[in-house]
Amino acid sequence: MKFALPARLLRALAAVGCSVGLLASCGGGTSHYDKFVPSRLIVFGDEYSALVDPNNSGNGDHYAMNALNSLDTTNATVLCSDSSRYNWVQRLASYYGLTFKECNPNNLASSRLNALMQARYGATERAVEAQFSDFQGDIGHDALGSNDLVTVWVGMNDVIEIYKDSVTYSSTADKTSEATARGEKLGRLINTITDTGARVLVAQVFEMGATPWAKQQGSSEAKLMTSLSDAFNQGLRTTLLNDGSKIGLLTFNDSVANLVQYGNYETTEAACDDAHVADIDNATADSDGYLGGAASLSTCTTATVPNDNAAKKDLWVDGIHLNAYIAHSTLGSLAITRATSNPF
Repeated sequence: MKFALPARLLRALAAVGCSVGLLASCGGGTSHYDKFVPSRLIVFGDEYSALVDPNNSGNGDHYAMNALNSLDTTNATVLCSDSSRYNWVQRLASYYGLTFKECNPNNLASSRLNALMQARYGATERAVEAQFSDFQGDIGHDALGSNDLVTVWVGMNDVIEIYKDSVTYSSTADKTSEATARGEKLGRLINTITDTGARVLVAQVFEMGATPWAKQQGSSEAKLMTSLSDAFNQGLRTTLLNDGSKIGLLTFNDSVANLVQYGNYETTEAACDDAHVADIDNATADSDGYLGGAASLSTCTTATVPNDNAAKKDLWVDGIHLNAYIAHSTLGSLAITRATSNPF
């Protein structure tokens, strides 16, 4: 004898299935779905995602301690294709078989370079708005569409800028209100990006108060930076039009907190030496919304650390930037899991 399950029970079972995912909501139907496989990856954001290749060598750098080519005994040649030192978007691109021109070890033709880097060092939320606008207006490539996967990770520099500017934002309430407003602006930008048909992975800001630089400012200052991070994330989450079918919200804040608390890594010292770190103390935002201070951070390599243990055990490469070997591998895996096991 055949019978149908009550509709209420079916809805409850569907909700349980959604709850085990990494996203705040679950999209699509409970039956068949077509697996989303992007033909392009477009990366917006700041230096936590950026690759730089000023010489157009196809063997560029990132800001999370670069690997070196072991065939060069002078330790002068970066090896961007060393997967153990990928930043998180390199890991995501690699999973889908997509290649950045900034890291193109096989010299693929430009028509086959379908991972497009727009992220830059020091970007704030308003700079990412410009990145998106510039990308859409660039006739050198197609505008965003339904076959594109977009990543957005920004907000860390916003927290730093707001924290340091006590003239424009003279009280804690002012600073918190501004952080929330910037998170809301980012949420509205993400909604606009989804209007193009593209799918978006957007990462939350981790607790900036957990960074070595924040802790050096004192416990109360670190707490303030954490509260500003939370305010930014709150503004972002409450503004996203997130039905689970277009937007994947990456809980990078939780992942970094777990690495800090339970990862058994060195969390107070920087792995890179003083000549290869960012100048955070003197960084200010320019008119385009980019904080300076990159200094020689992009040239930090496994050779510019005190020892191999530092390269693999230190969570931070400098006062605020995460180590590719440890953190970016974790964050990249989280992004891949979100994009595949809880599909758009």
